[in-house]
Amino acid sequence: MAEHFEGGYHSKEEPTTVEVDQDEEWKFASAPAVIETTGLGPCFGIIIYDPESKSAFLGHFVDPRTNGFDGMLAEAKKHFKDFTNLQAYVGGGEPNPDDAPYFKEDKAKRTFVKNKLLQSGFNKEKLKIKYQDSNQSTILRIDTVTGNVDWDTEDEDNY
Repeated sequence: MAEHFEGGYHSKEEPTTVEVDQDEEWKFASAPAVIETTGLGPCFGIIIYDPESKSAFLGHFVDPRTNGFDGMLAEAKKHFKDFTNLQAYVGGGEPNPDDAPYFKEDKAKRTFVKNKLLQSGFNKEKLKIKYQDSNQSTILRIDTVTGNVDWDTEDEDNY
């Protein structure tokens, strides 16, 4: 059996890997898939996961205020009727040095994502945010069977 995340993968079916890039904005996958996005520097990766149906939306957004995040949320509302039991994971969002020293735009994007998820009905306790504040790229993925999420990082020189 293939190893997926901590504790291994315990399904009889091998998972397929669904990849999302910034041009696609977002995709949907269900068990036994692993859905992931890579190269999240200043871009935002956002997962909406339902542990009951073992399905997830994952988005890769350059600027979630203007690129596809609203569309992903609208589609998730059609698919998942009650957001209170869903889990949301956010990663990436590396500050842009051009926005220094106050990083107003970067902070505005981060605040927008959190507020939009809370306004959509997500339970604050089920919202996990792990922004990067260094010169690294994030790989964000979820195993839809186990619900395990990885926020892997790599030096930007390596991709």
